[in-house]
Amino acid sequence: MRLKMASIFGPVLIICLILILAGMKPAQSQSADRPKPAADAHGHGPGYVVTPAVGPGWLKLIGIFDISMTPMGQMGGDGPPPASTRVEPEFPVEGGPPPGGMGMGGMMGGNYSGDQFSDSELRQMGDEKFALAGSDFYRLDCRACHGPEGHGAPPEINSVIGPIQATAAGLVEARMKKMGRPIGEKMAQELASQALQSVLERLQKGGKKMPSFSHLQGKEVDTLIQYLKMLVGAPASQAKSTLVSENTGRVGEHLVKGTCQICHDATGPGMRSGGMMQGIIPSLASFPFEQSMQSIVWQVGYGSRHMMMMGGQRMPAYPYITVQEAAAAYIYLVRYPPM
Repeated sequence: MRLKMASIFGPVLIICLILILAGMKPAQSQSADRPKPAADAHGHGPGYVVTPAVGPGWLKLIGIFDISMTPMGQMGGDGPPPASTRVEPEFPVEGGPPPGGMGMGGMMGGNYSGDQFSDSELRQMGDEKFALAGSDFYRLDCRACHGPEGHGAPPEINSVIGPIQATAAGLVEARMKKMGRPIGEKMAQELASQALQSVLERLQKGGKKMPSFSHLQGKEVDTLIQYLKMLVGAPASQAKSTLVSENTGRVGEHLVKGTCQICHDATGPGMRSGGMMQGIIPSLASFPFEQSMQSIVWQVGYGSRHMMMMGGQRMPAYPYITVQEAAAAYIYLVRYPPM
């Protein structure tokens, strides 16, 4: 009987999962256009090697040159960072609004740029430890496009809800029972395993309008998936919460590759080279030379309207990123220059 049910419902469920995962077919051509840097042996967190950002921003790779024409990178919402008991490092930055009010962080950057820290100070700050939960990986790597609750902005940005629900055997079993087509626990686990492999492949290879997130590795991926299962209401036994210890460089890498590089190229002109007057978004490589840690923190938290006023494009605000995480992005860009 079990084999007969498998023969009937297995293909049906797999087809349903494929439909749920519509638009998730890997697009290796776009991902391949962004070269992979050689591993840097210093400054890495436990079990993870920090590598620099490389290549064009994702929007440019898929042919979008005006950020006002897409919700990508702008779906994070205006909520504050989530309440947490975790302890973050203390970097010499302030969390309040920049002088001149909202959106002026970038304009003030020139007044604060320059060699702020010695090499030893940067090394010390780069080795400070964060404790990241799955919700933190989601904020740093996913939220800018998929939104606070994972709904995305269909049809351009797919929701993560359906694909993640399909990875939780308990939800698969409950759904089929509600439909009047009960299946056994073993079959539900097999289908959930297949769905999980599709999600993991998507993270590693990217898709038609989603970049590769191959920098997510090991426990980082496990913790992210655990959080996503909690987000979609998976049974508690399938959604355990854990913390991952990572250093400043690794945290900065997540924010830069997961959020900043949606719009910013790794290398190229900056604000002072006249790029903004031509509507060019400043490169990541230009930030350590033209901005300070404090001005980067301001821009991440409050956005930057001066690019729009000077003929360029407005940078949205990301208030759900903590001050220390934004500072970590600056430290990462200094210690691991983009290529």
